[in-house]
Amino acid sequence: MSRFHLLAPLALLLACQPAPVEPPPPGEIARTGTVLKTVNGQAITQDMLDGMIKQLPDQLRAQLEATGQISQLSEQLVVQEILYQKAIADGLHKDPEVQQALGITARASLADAMLRKEVEARLTDEAIQKWYDEHAVQFARPQVELAHIMVATEEEANAVKAELDGGADFAATVKARSLDTRTAGEGGVLGWVRPKDIGPLGAAVETLDVGGVSAPVKSAQAWHVLKVLGKRDKVPLEEVKDQISDQLKNDLVEAYVKELKEGAAIVEGAGGAQVTVPGAPAAPGAPAAPAAPAAPGTTP
Repeated sequence: MSRFHLLAPLALLLACQPAPVEPPPPGEIARTGTVLKTVNGQAITQDMLDGMIKQLPDQLRAQLEATGQISQLSEQLVVQEILYQKAIADGLHKDPEVQQALGITARASLADAMLRKEVEARLTDEAIQKWYDEHAVQFARPQVELAHIMVATEEEANAVKAELDGGADFAATVKARSLDTRTAGEGGVLGWVRPKDIGPLGAAVETLDVGGVSAPVKSAQAWHVLKVLGKRDKVPLEEVKDQISDQLKNDLVEAYVKELKEGAAIVEGAGGAQVTVPGAPAAPGAPAAPAAPAAPGTTP
């Protein structure tokens, strides 16, 4: 049988193989959701905008929402799309330095996603309660919940006190008499405070029971009649849950990273080895790959 007949089936097999598929360019994402704008025929969608907003730090996102600037991010997406299309057209994604930068960014994004996934799994209500209990001393501070009626003179304060002692309703008297417009519509409620933090006002209520009303007391700018609405020895978990959650996230990140490092084989310097070919280095202790055979007719 001739060599042609031997090679013909191989040639036919190779001809039937599908052409290699060009991988999508880096940075291409699904363009789903409501179309906001199009750039050179490519859609900018609500899902893309939502994804961009989700990546913002919480504080910056809240600031943009509060100032009504969140919608301006769609314009940033437009500019980004124009530059992205130009970069792909110019083949920048094939430049070795750009590829390394893209790889570093992708690795950082995956590392952050792994941290978030693990922290969210560990950030349970039980973990928050445990942290709160272990740091009980931090939240153990006597507090009183106060309401007040603020007036301009001592005479007015004495008149208010007499009315209350005579059976007048505190909330109704607040509405009729108090100069504090911020709290007048809320029954004069000031919220929870530590008596030692409010000077003479705190001293006036320290010995009162819940429901007690103080004698007139002077602050720097006015006179007050205070009512004790509640007392407690510590700040309840519900009021500090978000604060604890933020702190616990940091603790969980540190603990998880420590676990991973302790379970990893980390070798300083790897004995001075050099990596000169792109790709993953050989595992420690692995034999070196054999040298490629010399081409026929050459001297090794």
